[in-house]
Amino acid sequence: MITITGLFYYPIKGCKGWALDSATLSERGIAFDRHFMIVTPEGRFLTQREHPKMALIAPTLHNSMLSLSAPGVETLHLQHTDQGTGKPVIVWGDSCEAVLQGDEVADWLSTVLGVKAQLVAMHRDFRRTLDPEYTLRPSDHTGFADGYPMLLVSEASLESLNSRLIETGGEPVPMNRFRPNIVVRGCEAFAEDAWGRFIVKNSAGDVAMNGVKPCGRCIVTTIDQESGTRTGAEPIATLKKFRRSADGTKVLFGQNVVHASIGRLSVGDEIILY
Repeated sequence: MITITGLFYYPIKGCKGWALDSATLSERGIAFDRHFMIVTPEGRFLTQREHPKMALIAPTLHNSMLSLSAPGVETLHLQHTDQGTGKPVIVWGDSCEAVLQGDEVADWLSTVLGVKAQLVAMHRDFRRTLDPEYTLRPSDHTGFADGYPMLLVSEASLESLNSRLIETGGEPVPMNRFRPNIVVRGCEAFAEDAWGRFIVKNSAGDVAMNGVKPCGRCIVTTIDQESGTRTGAEPIATLKKFRRSADGTKVLFGQNVVHASIGRLSVGDEIILY
């Protein structure tokens, strides 16, 4: 039996994530996942690829209050909003309509990261649609995630990778290097690569999902999420040996998922494959 063993969301793209016992699914994915994003004054998104210390920024949400903490600075509390005057921002190749969260948080982020930075939320009326090659419906959309509403990884896949790292004298890596939304147990390593349609059985109502595209990985996986520092070439170096895409241009780990219905997910839910 395949079951969900972990649920995670990341309120600010590229910053610390949190484990959940259960999660509400909105149209964009897990509620408030990658709802916020740090951008330059010109509107281009910042990422751990260039700013590993983003991993140390810990956002917490309570209703309309967003709190930010990081080592060496006072915790900042602010009222957040996703409506009002829009600011155009860029995430990868997508132009999105966002809402600035104010000068106080901009100053706080600039101090922590050492570069000019602003915080935005995706405007509630904006729809960032998905790549039509990997979508279920033209209306499918997401927040500031790299490209899809959710990322799913199996425990067996991580165990397989870590066994290879250990065999070559390396250190195992934790699941948080891959920043998944859904972690599952009960399938073989990398079985999620081939998942198409599946159902999550939940007491609040079943949720239909589709695996649409294995996830290409980058150097963020080499950043220790607890210290905000790069650890070397692993696990990318090992993944390159056995997890390349068919055209050889990408390293794959995890499956991008699009949900066909809103609802709830909970740790312990069973997954039924079709």
